[in-house]
Amino acid sequence: MRIILCLILFLFPFNIKGEASYGEQNQQFQFSVFPIVGNEKVNFELTIKNNQQLPLSFEFPSSQFYEITVSDASGHEVYRYSKGRFFLQALQTLTIEPNQTYRKVENWDYKVNGKRVPTGKYTVTATLLPRKLNDKPLSNKQTLVSKTEIHLP
Repeated sequence: MRIILCLILFLFPFNIKGEASYGEQNQQFQFSVFPIVGNEKVNFELTIKNNQQLPLSFEFPSSQFYEITVSDASGHEVYRYSKGRFFLQALQTLTIEPNQTYRKVENWDYKVNGKRVPTGKYTVTATLLPRKLNDKPLSNKQTLVSKTEIHLP
């Protein structure tokens, strides 16, 4: 039975959803990460869905809108999206119209320092990094995080 399950996981990429909502009872928006696991890489589809009838305007302190980390079963970080990247240090604004969804896809090739990570269970954490929402400052307590688990083939 284990062999069949392993074959299914190895041969067929799958999609698991992690989601975080923000706002009062009406939930202004949803921030989600959808890892799509393949044999050679995982695609992280990040979405921000505006559930309002008004535009949402996010202000970011740099061109980095989000952070993605992947940790192994023991909690050791094996991947960080921003590691080795440079971001423009200037205010950036992202506006999402009513009932629209912003989508961005990033990928990871399962490698750390040139070596592939072992097969197994990993935790994906995506964090949205705005400084303001509709010109109102967000505090550190209002961290917007979406978390899910994946199994790498």
